Amino acid sequence: MRAWLAVLFTIGLLAACYVISALIYFDLTWILIWITSLWAGIDSSKIELNRYKLGSIACRPVVLFCLCALLWIFIFPWYLWARYKIKNGTADLKAEATSGLEQRPIRRFFHRLSQIAQRATEWGLIGLVGLKIIFLLFCLEECWRGQRVWDNYRHELEAKGETFDWDALIPPRVPDAQNIFSAPKMSEWFIKPSGKIIIAEDLAKRLNYTNTTPEVVMAEVTIEPPGAHLDSGKADASLRFDDPKSSQRARDLIQNFAGPCALGARGTDTLVVQPLSSNQIKPLRIYLEADKKPTVRELIVFFSNNNSVPGPLTVRLNGTNSFRVLTSFCSASDYLEWSDQFRGDFGLMREAVKRPYARMDGDYHYPPMMPIPNFAAVRAVTQTLAQRAQCYLLLGQPEKALPELTLVRDLCRMLEGAPTGKPMTMVAAMINVAVTGLYTDAIADGFRLHAWQGPQLIALQNQLEQINLAPFVMESIHGEQVTVWYLTQTEILSRLEIRRVPNATLRQKIGNLRPPNILKGIFDLNVVTVVQMEQKIIDGIDPVQKIVLLPKIAEFQREADALDHHVFPYKFLAAIFVPNFAKGVQTFAFDQTKADEAQVVCALERHRLAQDKYPETLDELAPQFIGKLPHDIIGGQPLKYRRTTDGQFVLYSIDWNGTDDGGQYCSYPYDKGDWVWQ
Repeated sequence: MRAWLAVLFTIGLLAACYVISALIYFDLTWILIWITSLWAGIDSSKIELNRYKLGSIACRPVVLFCLCALLWIFIFPWYLWARYKIKNGTADLKAEATSGLEQRPIRRFFHRLSQIAQRATEWGLIGLVGLKIIFLLFCLEECWRGQRVWDNYRHELEAKGETFDWDALIPPRVPDAQNIFSAPKMSEWFIKPSGKIIIAEDLAKRLNYTNTTPEVVMAEVTIEPPGAHLDSGKADASLRFDDPKSSQRARDLIQNFAGPCALGARGTDTLVVQPLSSNQIKPLRIYLEADKKPTVRELIVFFSNNNSVPGPLTVRLNGTNSFRVLTSFCSASDYLEWSDQFRGDFGLMREAVKRPYARMDGDYHYPPMMPIPNFAAVRAVTQTLAQRAQCYLLLGQPEKALPELTLVRDLCRMLEGAPTGKPMTMVAAMINVAVTGLYTDAIADGFRLHAWQGPQLIALQNQLEQINLAPFVMESIHGEQVTVWYLTQTEILSRLEIRRVPNATLRQKIGNLRPPNILKGIFDLNVVTVVQMEQKIIDGIDPVQKIVLLPKIAEFQREADALDHHVFPYKFLAAIFVPNFAKGVQTFAFDQTKADEAQVVCALERHRLAQDKYPETLDELAPQFIGKLPHDIIGGQPLKYRRTTDGQFVLYSIDWNGTDDGGQYCSYPYDKGDWVWQ
């Protein structure tokens, strides 16, 4: 047929194939391409296509089949046009080789070279088509295998009670009168606006306290080599950098220098009872013997290894071998006076958290668009409340500190989605963990300052007993599993395959057509990899027993580390969507341990108030001072406890390494040592 007719015929054939595919919900495109390519190859042999001058298309049947399979939309109408010319006798035959070719070596050489190039091109095309066939067969096999593997694994998890239905994670609607977020101002304050909506009132900015004093020099430190002749009369202390006792003495000096103080919950304020300024104080003079000059970071650790000293400390070089230790102070009374302006706002929050439910209004049917808490506002409010509690504790008013900390604990119910805990995002779970850590740090300050009394101890112990972060961390990880599966189905696979739409019109069916999804199996196997990796974290947390199983977490960590070296083709989704859950679980275990230890310390302090001493063992606390002793979240063994010679005690968990280091203090969950109550 003529060229224009051949093109129209090809387009019409393809359109008809699409319409039929829409009607039967099965893509026929590849079948059409392979059948027509095979027909063109066979038919070209019958008409001896390679004898005619028709350009590069005038080739052997096998080569034509390969070209048509690779570039069907161009080659097939070209072949129909060439066939038409041959049938009508309008195609010119190729000229026969002249006898003079043998007498002309140069022409013979180039003729032979062109034959070799032609053969190489033909074999290259055959190789490409062969690779294409192998690739398609591989994808078909992976589609079958991927679907089978995913279905089997999904059924295995569902048999254990897991669900991969996103709609099942959507919390039911609740009456406004019982919903925390329906209370006045709560949605405006604590729900993050979607899109580019401008927040009318940014609570986080209003709660930003900037009235701290300028930096005050607390100590001037001179570094000297060991054995140097020092004039001790000119210094307040002579210490050795490599001596742990010297480090403790340095912290005691700083503590005595500042008086009763606490590191504010914001992490940027040093709260003190009386305001200090450069005109009121004389810096400490300290000689520090060291084999080599320590770094600024090493000196910060030396002077502030726990919260019993002012912080955050700043260390600056002051000459060749001397440093200055500085900090900024904030008066407790000044901070309370400033933050009293928010009492009305805190009152609205106290009334709101009396409601039993916490459900944000919004569209939950698409995970990326569902409403999420305004984490900046949550952080600002809880830090302000905790810092107010610290100020009251410094001023000897624990009865006023308790309501502030109670509100901090009650606000966690917003992050936990009370009472269903669904859907729980990983970010919400970790903010909940962070707020719990901030809450227990403030309680610890009260013990360090000897401020808590009997009534507050009982109330705090009851609150601490209710803290169980494990279910929310587990639910957040399961939510990640379902989100990856759901988004893979809706955002990737649904855009690449024909979807069966009930009662759809022909126009809707045609509009619903997608290219054939030959990579579906690869995505299914990637989803299996993601879900299996995250399931190891879930299996490593027992929310009923409140324990973390380190071998499961370590197994996940090994697989996560291996993603840096082996990603394609079955793990690329894991490399994109799987965060470092092991670090998150470690942080959760650390803060849960602090809450459990705080509960025990409340009982210990009640025992001391009643009997004027701490018990010899923790078992003496039950049942009078505590109903059930919490165990170590790492492994489930009892928490380590012993009395010291000065009548105090040491209480600790065995830390993330799973071994008892004898109560060696570890200030951060990732450091070496035990998680010791401070």
